[in-house]
Amino acid sequence: MSTEIDMSGKIEQTQWDTIIALSNDIEYAIVLSKRTKRHLQTLFRNLNTPRMFIYKTFAALISLIFKEVKLKSKVIIDLEYFGHQDLLKTQILEYVNQLKIRVTPIFEFGFVGKNSHSHILAEQVAYKKRKRIRKLL
Repeated sequence: MSTEIDMSGKIEQTQWDTIIALSNDIEYAIVLSKRTKRHLQTLFRNLNTPRMFIYKTFAALISLIFKEVKLKSKVIIDLEYFGHQDLLKTQILEYVNQLKIRVTPIFEFGFVGKNSHSHILAEQVAYKKRKRIRKLL
């Protein structure tokens, strides 16, 4: 059985919080507030790398999930940013090294779908039908 990761509220949509949810036998969700996203977006603009804001933030959130949840099965990350999988994979692995995660889970990008437990969990947390697991600033 594989673990699935899905997102509700894209990183670049700074009017909403972003929720990254993981689901298999474990359920876990991280919430990144719209306020923090706007702050990060400003930092990346000031560094003259505004497009990297999206990919580095997404990769950082995935890496934080890898640090928090000890995953033993293969991870399928939803294709949120099609065509940028290589960049995201490189960035995730870089963050995994920085976070000193000893065992990096095997992960790939693929279609998760609307009926996935991770998609449902992300939506429930986004619409406050379910309590968030962890909130970042």
